[in-house]
Amino acid sequence: MFRLFLSLVALATSASAVAQDSFFPIWGDEAEARGYTLPKPYGLSLSYMDMSNPVTVNSIELTGHPVLEALDINAPEADFDGYNLTLRGDVWIFPFMNVYGILGYTSGDSVATIRGLSCDVDQVSGIGNKLLCGAINEAGGAAIGAPFALEMKGGTYGIGTTLAGGVGNWFALVDMNYTYTSMNIIEGDIKTFVAAPRVGYRWEFEGGRELRVFAGAMYQKVDQYLQGSLLDLGLPPELNDLIGALAPDGEFEVSQQGTSRWNTVVGAQYALSRDWELLIESGFGARRTSFMSVSRRF
Repeated sequence: MFRLFLSLVALATSASAVAQDSFFPIWGDEAEARGYTLPKPYGLSLSYMDMSNPVTVNSIELTGHPVLEALDINAPEADFDGYNLTLRGDVWIFPFMNVYGILGYTSGDSVATIRGLSCDVDQVSGIGNKLLCGAINEAGGAAIGAPFALEMKGGTYGIGTTLAGGVGNWFALVDMNYTYTSMNIIEGDIKTFVAAPRVGYRWEFEGGRELRVFAGAMYQKVDQYLQGSLLDLGLPPELNDLIGALAPDGEFEVSQQGTSRWNTVVGAQYALSRDWELLIESGFGARRTSFMSVSRRF
């Protein structure tokens, strides 16, 4: 940990030295000559986001045994709750355009409630399989209300850009990014595209301090593809025992996506100086988010 701290200090020191003679932002001198106050060109920020989002389950497929493959699990909706911790490096290429890279970690749980369970007898062969399939249909009601839970943890990385402009103390911006999360407990991935337009007002103070408040909206398209062992789902014990006896190597494949793509966001950013910035933001609606970050500019 101490070595990591020393490495970050060294990085900040070297980045600060490089920024003194930075080529970026292009057209920065012209913008400042017109009276615009520009941020330092390079940035490094650490952020945390807490999120809750309804999810639409597109499909649930089971493999490993003919009876499992004949099952139809009706669990059309799920709730996702999780958090995301990211490190972001950015540079202002132009006075109106910032580009950045993201590296982080995502953790969350998606829980669906089973509304129905049935087995297609015509899809299986053999008397034993048909009898088992019929027994599942007879006892299928016992599964209603049972949770279908997926634990998602993995590394996240991506790229993004911010387009910004303003008149006087009013400003507007659009932030867009694409991230990819690779699961490390169950197999699969999460692909997310975000576009967030915002408008706001800023107040400048002595010593490089500045307060910005803003409101806007966030569009988020989330696609999740997950697969793994059925025994890792945390199903009710009686169902878990049945699967263990029937198909110990049974697996699942789930495809789902975020249900609510738009929500409202409000937030504020405070620059303690031209070097340090703090940001908080909250999202409201069917999808709820809480976001905070600390940034160092060079």
